[in-house]
Amino acid sequence: MDIPNLDYQCYRDAVAEQAAHQEDWLRVGYAPKGFYLKDHCLIKVGSLYHLFHIAGTPNVSCCLPGNELWLGHASTADFVRWQTHEPCLYVRPGSWDGGHVIAPFVLEHDGRFWMFYAGCTVDNTQRIGLAVSQDLFTWERVGDGPLIRPEEYGWAFCPTRGGASCRDPHVLRVGDQFLLYYTAITREGRACVALATSTDLLNWQDCGPCYVAEDLTPCESSNVQEMGGRYYLFFGGHVEHWSYVVSDNPWRWPAQRPRPVGKGITGMEVVCRRDPHWLVTFFRLGKGHCSSGFRLFLGMLDWSVPLPWIDQVLSAEQLRRFLP
Repeated sequence: MDIPNLDYQCYRDAVAEQAAHQEDWLRVGYAPKGFYLKDHCLIKVGSLYHLFHIAGTPNVSCCLPGNELWLGHASTADFVRWQTHEPCLYVRPGSWDGGHVIAPFVLEHDGRFWMFYAGCTVDNTQRIGLAVSQDLFTWERVGDGPLIRPEEYGWAFCPTRGGASCRDPHVLRVGDQFLLYYTAITREGRACVALATSTDLLNWQDCGPCYVAEDLTPCESSNVQEMGGRYYLFFGGHVEHWSYVVSDNPWRWPAQRPRPVGKGITGMEVVCRRDPHWLVTFFRLGKGHCSSGFRLFLGMLDWSVPLPWIDQVLSAEQLRRFLP
């Protein structure tokens, strides 16, 4: 007797509906149907850009248990059409990353893909961990615990329970070293971007804060880009502007006033560069932590003008200078 498996068919239908769903993504911003999108990264493999991102339920706080339980995955060749894939990494109840998984960063090295991400307990105590993949779809965590544990570092304010800031990993290769940047809080209560270094992506040496902000406003979603032999540290968050500071040294940024390049946006990532123009992604700031407007937008950043600024890309024609 051939019994139809309606439960499995329901699952397959839902996956197919998500994958096929299309909107005018350049204008409205990409997000999986029914969810919002926040901190993200992109990696190009072949002709496709793969997107990994925070995913959550609109109008539900990111800090509430039951939200931001998995990392989203989508791909595109042209940013006009997106294919939404199934989630790629879920929380592990009862573990250090049992409350939320957020802020992925993916790079390719030594024949594998490496995903650094922030895991949170239910009370939002954050640490940074690692997962690896051969194909970008199936991910396996490395070890049972986090790689970055600021409670062991004398400079950090990082309780082991009751909430702690340690998130937004970003990795830059400089020579034969990997530099991992993440956002944290100093013992004095100052927001900072901290740094750890490694030669194998597995064993990390703490280097302390590489940039300390003037106040407690978090340096959200930080990332570092090299241009002309100088290093640009970008960050934003619960502030009005997306900004950057500059250094000749990727290990330290001196105290300086951040320079704004965008208003009402955050989480900028660089898709590709045709210097002096950069194609970037970002999401818009919303009210509180649960805006239904968190989506992936494209922008162009022009470094040839006296005051560089991110302008939203609204048409496929604007993309032609960056995409084949």
